[in-house]
Amino acid sequence: MDFTRLAAERHSVRRYQPGLDITDAELQAIFHLVQLSPSSFNLQHWRFVVVRDPARKHELRGLSFGQQQVEDCAAVVLVCGRLDAHEDAASLYAEASAELREKFVPMIAGVYAGQAGLQREEAIRSGALAAMSLMYAAKATGWDSGPMIGFDAARVGSLLELPENLLPVMMVTLGKALDGVQPARLYRRPLSEIVHLESAAGATLQDRPGA
Repeated sequence: MDFTRLAAERHSVRRYQPGLDITDAELQAIFHLVQLSPSSFNLQHWRFVVVRDPARKHELRGLSFGQQQVEDCAAVVLVCGRLDAHEDAASLYAEASAELREKFVPMIAGVYAGQAGLQREEAIRSGALAAMSLMYAAKATGWDSGPMIGFDAARVGSLLELPENLLPVMMVTLGKALDGVQPARLYRRPLSEIVHLESAAGATLQDRPGA
């Protein structure tokens, strides 16, 4: 599927066909694409916990304000960001050229060490980028998806046994839309409202005729 079609056909789905299974092989196809996502200094802060067990999905639904899609979907993916990802810089750059290692490994330590606020921001940024990749990758491989922030992060983290260095960023549900019906896309602001040229006070980008 080309990207134009992919972007047009991806919708946030909240009503899923219950009882469907997503296999390890199907998850592998999705996450092989997700792992290509960008991240600051290539630190790849993202980590994922995939929940398919019906009993555990039922528990997650209770921690997600009763939202039915959490139980009906084929899998719930908790997207997390690793707060101390910078500590792996040496291993991540082990196969890079000596020039890159000598430049970036000390630089990364200098940027992140002792900077708890920045570590948190980067974990969320990278996790969010990966979550968007996850939704596109799911659609490209035949699955629908929906992002969620409506859950008790602390209790979900406890249920899924997250270590202290992993920060919940969002949930993404994976499944097939109920009856194959995609939700109608809601209003999108025109380009003239969201894109300014050269400065925030500059001219706006206009929509193409007929767009």
